Amino acid sequence: MTSLPRALPRALSATLAAAALLLTTAPWAGAVPVTDVAPLMAAAAVPNPPVPAGLPVGAETLASYVPANTCDPVSKPGVVRLGKLLTATYGGSYGIDRTCGTDLLATSEHYEGRALDWMHSVRVASDKAEVDTMLTWLFATDPAGNRYANARRLGVMYVIWNNRIWGAYSADAGWRDYNNCANRTSTSLDATCHRNHVHFSLSWAGAQARTSFWTRTVAAEDFGPCRPADLNWAATYRVANPRPCARYPKVAAPAGASATLRTLVQYSGMELTTGRTGPIVTTLQRVLGVGADGVFGSVTATAVRGYQSRHGLAVTGTVTADTWRALLKEQSAPGTTAVTPAPTPPPATSPLTPYKKLVLQQGSRGKAVTALQKVLKITADGWFGPQTRATVVRFQKAKHLKADGIVNADDWKALGA
Repeated sequence: MTSLPRALPRALSATLAAAALLLTTAPWAGAVPVTDVAPLMAAAAVPNPPVPAGLPVGAETLASYVPANTCDPVSKPGVVRLGKLLTATYGGSYGIDRTCGTDLLATSEHYEGRALDWMHSVRVASDKAEVDTMLTWLFATDPAGNRYANARRLGVMYVIWNNRIWGAYSADAGWRDYNNCANRTSTSLDATCHRNHVHFSLSWAGAQARTSFWTRTVAAEDFGPCRPADLNWAATYRVANPRPCARYPKVAAPAGASATLRTLVQYSGMELTTGRTGPIVTTLQRVLGVGADGVFGSVTATAVRGYQSRHGLAVTGTVTADTWRALLKEQSAPGTTAVTPAPTPPPATSPLTPYKKLVLQQGSRGKAVTALQKVLKITADGWFGPQTRATVVRFQKAKHLKADGIVNADDWKALGA
């Protein structure tokens, strides 16, 4: 999570406001029409991001829709640069990567580190003005006649903001309704309907910072890694792919499959290695008979290497396609049940325990908020702002708790207090 102050544009706005007052009250004010001052103030108060010099005349083609199909929650360089560009111009904060499998949706470009949530609220007038200005800049035609020029040069695949979605793959359709959000006005749905943040998903070329906005060279389209027909996820992105991937039906578990097999099929093909976290890691650990804490650490890697050795696979300690196929075949055998390891004892004291009787919500501050943010793996600044609330809502949904963004006793317990 990264944030920068908005002091510069607002200070400039205040300076121009003072200048405007002087112009309209000075003896020579009649020489400067007041109507000419207002647009100047508005433009300075809400600036455009700087465009690099030396851009080529041409621009990238509008990005095709390439949905997420890998697990690699590491912030990609082009997404980080976009986040820094927005916060340097307007302020606010942003978030990029997200633990694989924690959303209600099956896939998310956040899982690949190529999606950005820029925290601005439509309910705050200055935020809305900044987003409106940014979007006008993003979709404007440049002097060379390139429509949607900056969106193309940044590799923007789609944008969701304030109940609507714009997709580069259907640009001429303009902004479309998103998830019937225009009719779902409750503030509790502001995160779901993207009213408290702008979501950007980038193409693979944009995510890897290979587009002309950063390189001054028009990038070829990159369709990312392709999944095999018998698995639901592709391997981690490593090289550019200039050809569209074949589309296969989603793989489903057979009728009567165990809960373990259903989970394995759902995430089959997802590359799992040291450092990965999430529900699929927990299931893998149960199958391998190690402590199911949801964190792929050295113990899990050792268990994977043992499994690979026993099944005649390449011994890497990383779960890739061949290991997935062996796991699925084994769990599909009649009478197969997952190994249930001895429960991992909880730590003697959780850092959250002292706060388990507190209620935290947007606007709260202090040590309890800092502890909460550390557990949620977001910036621990001690302030319960919009990004903290959005993260809490996602956690509550994943744990099937009331998704209201308010941390109470049930939430503290689910967090480990």
